[in-house]
Amino acid sequence: MPYLRKKLWKLLGGIYPWYLRSHFRMDIGKNVKIAKTVHLDKNINPKGTHIGDNTWLLRNAMVLAHDYCRGEKGTGKRYQTYIGKNCVIGVNSIVLPGVRIGDHVVVAAGAVVTKDVPSHCIIAGNPAKVIKIGIEVSNLGQIVNYGKHVDNE
Repeated sequence: MPYLRKKLWKLLGGIYPWYLRSHFRMDIGKNVKIAKTVHLDKNINPKGTHIGDNTWLLRNAMVLAHDYCRGEKGTGKRYQTYIGKNCVIGVNSIVLPGVRIGDHVVVAAGAVVTKDVPSHCIIAGNPAKVIKIGIEVSNLGQIVNYGKHVDNE
């Protein structure tokens, strides 16, 4: 039974990213895993969402690509939201519009990403801050190099 479940998940897991690419014209890389409860900006600016290869978006994460408060219906080049390759966007985290997240980044559960994030780090908090640098994430969303802690004092 577990073998059948894995085969079925592999088959169905690729359908949702394909649907987002084809119907909403989102820029989604290869082998991206998106939980069915992830909130992506599909109404106002779906083309403003860019997700790199082998990235995982976990339950209830929210990725925004528009902001009505800034005018112009909140779309345009400054509202392009980029998530790099081999990233993990944690449960209940929020990525605000116009943010660029580098490659090999882990966004902790519940984090609110308000500013650009460099590659190879772990971020956490509200607003999100770098807590570890020098990490590396495998294609399966697992940390393979834990890096070192950063003092944010």
